Amino acid sequence: MREGNTKARIVEAAFGLFAEQGYHAVSVRDIAAAVGIKDASLYNHFPGKQAIFDAVLAAQLERTRAVFAEQGVMTAPVEDPVGYAGAFEETERRVLAGFRHFFADGDMVRLRRLLAASRYADAHAAEAFRFVFVEQPLAIQRAVFEHLMAVGQFALDDARALAREFYGPVFLLLLSDVPWEDAEPFIRDHLGRFFSAHAIGAPVGAAAEGGAR
Repeated sequence: MREGNTKARIVEAAFGLFAEQGYHAVSVRDIAAAVGIKDASLYNHFPGKQAIFDAVLAAQLERTRAVFAEQGVMTAPVEDPVGYAGAFEETERRVLAGFRHFFADGDMVRLRRLLAASRYADAHAAEAFRFVFVEQPLAIQRAVFEHLMAVGQFALDDARALAREFYGPVFLLLLSDVPWEDAEPFIRDHLGRFFSAHAIGAPVGAAAEGGAR
């Protein structure tokens, strides 16, 4: 069996076990048993449980990057935010596509629950949770708001504060495990109201409708 296939099976099995039991409760022996290999064989592929956890996280982030790339959604603050500065309908599509992945994608939901449950027992899980669900979204949104101000679509303001103001209610929904079908109308309305409050001039399209509801 090729090493790549075995490593992928280890990562997949570990993700399932971590999601079910929490990172702290799963041992290397548990992972090896789930894959059907000996402990010693597993160490031929990973030096320990932490490395397996890192591979699980990396695989999910890479999958997210691929999904976002297809939708034109930013995955890092260094990417070009120009696609968010056109017609509001396109901005709305990108924002909703990004959040839909976090709320509705099965593996991303499992990852969020895993990190949320494990962050109190493991510092590395806590760091990963902050990065994926707090720091990176806020940094991306800050970059978008800075760009909207730079091109004259948003009134000048504190972009960092705007990111917290916008993402706070969405993050609360994530932590509350609200299903996407319930979260989407709220986020759509929240986005419309937010743009109506901060855009320069009369908002157009759905932004105006969102602010009027």
